[in-house]
Amino acid sequence: MQSLVAVGVRFSCPDGVVPASHTQGQGCTRRLLRLDSVRRRGVLPSRPCRAGHRPYLGTQRRSRLRQPSVRNVAGRAMVQEGWPLWAALSACAAGGQVLEQRTSFGSAVSAPLLSLLLALALSAGGILPVTCPAYDVIWTYTMPMGAALYLLESDLRQLLSAASSTFGAFVIGAVGSVVGTIVAWLVVGTRLGPDGYKVAAALCASYIGGSVNFAAVSQSLGLAPGPLLAASMAADNIAMAAYLTAIMVIPAKNMIDSAHSSSAAAAAAAGGAKSAVEAGSHQHHAQAAHDVMGDIAHGESSADAAVHAVSASVSTTAIAASPTVESIALALAFGVAACAFGEGLAGFVGLSSINLAAMAVVASLFASVGTSINARAGASSSSPFTGSEALGGALMLFFFATIGAGAGSLSALWSTGWLTAFIAIQLSVHLAVIVFGGYVVAGLPMQVVLTASNANVGGPATAAAMAASRGWPHMVRPAMLTGSLGYAVGTGIGCAVSQWLQVL
Repeated sequence: MQSLVAVGVRFSCPDGVVPASHTQGQGCTRRLLRLDSVRRRGVLPSRPCRAGHRPYLGTQRRSRLRQPSVRNVAGRAMVQEGWPLWAALSACAAGGQVLEQRTSFGSAVSAPLLSLLLALALSAGGILPVTCPAYDVIWTYTMPMGAALYLLESDLRQLLSAASSTFGAFVIGAVGSVVGTIVAWLVVGTRLGPDGYKVAAALCASYIGGSVNFAAVSQSLGLAPGPLLAASMAADNIAMAAYLTAIMVIPAKNMIDSAHSSSAAAAAAAGGAKSAVEAGSHQHHAQAAHDVMGDIAHGESSADAAVHAVSASVSTTAIAASPTVESIALALAFGVAACAFGEGLAGFVGLSSINLAAMAVVASLFASVGTSINARAGASSSSPFTGSEALGGALMLFFFATIGAGAGSLSALWSTGWLTAFIAIQLSVHLAVIVFGGYVVAGLPMQVVLTASNANVGGPATAAAMAASRGWPHMVRPAMLTGSLGYAVGTGIGCAVSQWLQVL
């Protein structure tokens, strides 16, 4: 059989058309058939070549063999799929939480950031792939499920009765976060690149609720895993830790508001068992919050990781109940239902980007209804979904590990300069607005203002930890309630801000 090179030379011509003299005879017919089969295999161009050009099939064949395939480029990772991949991601998620809980360095850095860094190191070392189907599963299902589980254990109906003043300060702080995002966008927004408005909106949601909202807005706006997302997450955690440490040293008088004083006096006068149990619960929450953060505030992540003891969860009863198989099963079932309803509502109104915001509303409704049913039934636990917050925090750590793996290179950490400047402007404006609006205009106590600001920026656990560590035990429960409200509304506000930024 003649080689492809010989066939190409024999039938090549200036115009790529075979002369009629070549078609006479059986030998030429066989050669034409062989040439046609070569063309069908993609080696010879099907269109006639330009005059003066002679296709050399051997060169074309060799050049095709040298082209690298996408499969080979993606397949350089040591762990690519199956249980080994999930084991590596689980190790990053668990490692970040263990380091936060058991080391002083980890408590200052935070579990989400540590999980991100561990996965980033594995990806840069060729162990984890940059992209794989498992990451899509985490973005599409695991992360929304974790966000839904976060909200199932919080009864937001108690805000107006148990945390009215803190609720007002929290609203002012949320407005300050939105204003700060707009100001920062006008100053340095163009430096963040074409997807900068997505990052800005995610940071705005983070400073109203927490990292759960950062993740939800990122997914809703289509901010794909990569260096930009990893750098944003790293800058977010670092700047937040600095902010929460700064507000810890702002002086504030230790004064209890009139509503709390009245209720405490009534409880002391009654001297009943119920008041004693509630006081024990109050101390329990304060101690649990103090254990989460230690002696200083470490940043939003310790709240948003939410792999704390279940006793730090929001509760209307005296002593937080331990999670059971029933409560976990109910939490999973209603968490999935909240995600499904949220997606259905978003599709019904024709806005797929609000699916997670709709999910947050549905999950909050489930939490309120479940708490009411348990209260009427006289159950030992206020919420039928006890343990859902801790479970949601564990699932969210997988998401942060995926962000790190998707970055693929440690160089992502060196590109946080403009992001840090953006966040500094955001938080400076937020603090100015909440202090002026809450303390100066509304006349709220500084401890209420600072607790609300911590709940905005750090989430419920860091806000409660600050209240406990500064000797404000009466502020622990309002901190938990307002921080949980941020989880419920932060995603929707962040998505709305993304639309405004595109107009500016």
